[in-house]
Amino acid sequence: MSGNTTRTDAHRGRRREIVFAALTLAASVLFALIVIPTGVTTPSSVKHLPLSPAFLPYLLTIAIGLFALIHMLEAIFAPHIPGEDEDMMSGVHPRWKSRLLMLCALLLVYLLVPDRLGMLLTSVLVTIALLAIGGERRLVILLGVGITVPLLVYLFFAHVAQVPLPTGIFEDWM
Repeated sequence: MSGNTTRTDAHRGRRREIVFAALTLAASVLFALIVIPTGVTTPSSVKHLPLSPAFLPYLLTIAIGLFALIHMLEAIFAPHIPGEDEDMMSGVHPRWKSRLLMLCALLLVYLLVPDRLGMLLTSVLVTIALLAIGGERRLVILLGVGITVPLLVYLFFAHVAQVPLPTGIFEDWM
């Protein structure tokens, strides 16, 4: 009897993954066909797509669509281990309320602090905090990912896309 229940729960988990992936894929198509063309104004003087203000939104939309497609194909075709599906069915995290409050506090920090500390330092601190909240405890991973990812994103936006970002306490250095 419990074998049938486990199988049914696993199928529900797979269905949930397929629906999530399909909705994400549909949202990316909606963004690519309707939202970006109507919401992002591209000057007629811009001849090359990488220089256009619409380039990054299209790039991110395509990436999200590809990830959603891969996720859907994996949910449909990949073999699933019933024990993993059972673990996923157990419900919400026992400390979900405290994690939600910490996330809201971090978002507030990310909104209010960049003018004082600068976008790069704020992003590093928030990324490390998010990784720690997510359960990462290895210091090498916390610092490696927490510094490298925000630094690369900052360098892209500040130097490649030439988006002015707050420098905060590093104003004289940058």
